[in-house]
Amino acid sequence: MAQISLELNNQMKKFYTSEILVLPKEIDFFDQEEKLLVAKKIVDHYLLNKKNFASNKNLVYFNQDYANFPIEEIRRMQTEAEYSASFSGQEKRAFILFNFDSAASAAQNAALKIIEESPAETLILLLISKKEKILETITSRCLIIQIDKGELKEIKITTKKLENNFSWPKNYSQAIELAEQNKDRIEAMNLIESLLKKETLETKAKNQAKQILLRAYQDLNRNQNVQLTLENCFFSLVSLEG
Repeated sequence: MAQISLELNNQMKKFYTSEILVLPKEIDFFDQEEKLLVAKKIVDHYLLNKKNFASNKNLVYFNQDYANFPIEEIRRMQTEAEYSASFSGQEKRAFILFNFDSAASAAQNAALKIIEESPAETLILLLISKKEKILETITSRCLIIQIDKGELKEIKITTKKLENNFSWPKNYSQAIELAEQNKDRIEAMNLIESLLKKETLETKAKNQAKQILLRAYQDLNRNQNVQLTLENCFFSLVSLEG
């Protein structure tokens, strides 16, 4: 069962009509289709186990492309909300907003009223990876729940699957971001190991890539600076792809 973050415990006395699910960082570098599949599994598991909500027919998905969240999807949500205001069946519904932390400030502000006062019998779930990109006016009005890597095992998304799907960054900004996310030495070494174990290296220069990864692992083992070692490693891998 999903473990509720300490932040959630501090907020239990408040009342919320919307919730934020913070997804594990391990899925950040999946492609869009994989992110969507994993996110849907997380949502289904959460709704069933925490909300006793098992009806897929009443789930309304927004931004299923998993692209930058467009303001047009906010307008569509507003239309759905107006419809649900006169929803006669009184069945529970859920609005699922994928990759909401990619929404611009204008889109987030446009969604604020519905997030604060969701329609009757409607739960709004904002799926994000980076809480710092969400406006404080929204986070203060939502229950925040952290889904960690260990919890993925409960929904049959195994660590092995994560490792097999994971690949190194495709550009320099992703390289910096990934290095920042793995500042712990043991975590960084495990990351390099998982890349070395991949059956197919995602580059034509496979031998060069292997040498780059091995050198990074050795540098980490010699107590070199973790973030700089990872940045140098990932920069080199991005160059190979270029």
